[in-house]
Amino acid sequence: MDFSYLNHQLYGNPHMAKQPKVSVCLITYKHENYIQTCLDNILNQKTDFDFEIIIGEDHSPDQTASIIQTYADRFPDKIKAYIRPENVGAKVNFLHCFFDCQGEYIVHIEGDDYWTSTDKLQKQVDFLDSHPEASACFHNAQIIYEDGTGREPSLINPLDQAPWIQSTDLLKEREAWFMATASVMMRKKLVKTLPDWFFHSKSGDIPLYVILAEEGPIAYLPETMSVYRKNEGGMSYTDSNKSAAFIYNRIFMYSKINEYTHAKYQDLIKPILFEYHLLLIGITENEHSFLKRCFYLWKASAHSPQKLQLEDWKRLFKEHVFTPESLLAYLNFRKKMNRFFGIRP
Repeated sequence: MDFSYLNHQLYGNPHMAKQPKVSVCLITYKHENYIQTCLDNILNQKTDFDFEIIIGEDHSPDQTASIIQTYADRFPDKIKAYIRPENVGAKVNFLHCFFDCQGEYIVHIEGDDYWTSTDKLQKQVDFLDSHPEASACFHNAQIIYEDGTGREPSLINPLDQAPWIQSTDLLKEREAWFMATASVMMRKKLVKTLPDWFFHSKSGDIPLYVILAEEGPIAYLPETMSVYRKNEGGMSYTDSNKSAAFIYNRIFMYSKINEYTHAKYQDLIKPILFEYHLLLIGITENEHSFLKRCFYLWKASAHSPQKLQLEDWKRLFKEHVFTPESLLAYLNFRKKMNRFFGIRP
């Protein structure tokens, strides 16, 4: 994966430290209301080492780019900003900046999140320096709900969060999420190359953390040092469950993770793949077709971790096929067939 063709999009004339201890990989798009808070809390970090900030601004239609340019002009020794003349997409934007990071350790943050401790980087560096067995470390984060739900802020990690994370913890269920992106610090040497399939996965966090965990356990630091804003931008998880493209991509991703880990966790991954195949039954294209839902259930059954018994089939039909919409479609279909064959009700 070579993204050097985007290097010409560098803004200004930065002069960074040649060997920073930490690289902050900051990806931003349409974050004019948040980016200053994000940058201020990065620049306010108290450290006994040099760190750099690599920014990818993905051609936002608001003032995000101009705000970043102002900061890049003020801090040319800290900030290296790429201002995209056209939108390259979140994955390309991230990977270009990620592979440009020169630090021993990398932290990834998005422009609408921010850190709440001025010692965050120092504490994580101190931990990783003293624990060479760890591939990465993360800390707790507060979720602020800006998605219109009115929910009170909450913490991502519970009080009994395990101190060490293995690959199995990331594969216990589909969409396992307990590591806020802005809370993770990783060793660059373990991710300086990534498999080609990573680029085609819509999710970056899940496969990246599995790749890290395969190299060493990921440590949890029980301190809240960042904020994750849950806002209305992007596709909601509920909506994505109705998208065939999203679901097929998740099937691709978990299949590739299974290959990458040489099927060590197949007993965990197979049920996940089965669940995603079941989700295909309810995609938008199949919502009102009883026959299509039956067909996709039959296709999903081929991916079941164990042989389905009669009771399993009954349960799956009840949960995934006989929705109110599909049942109505089925009754209409029966009515038409009865009419065609001259059968009176």
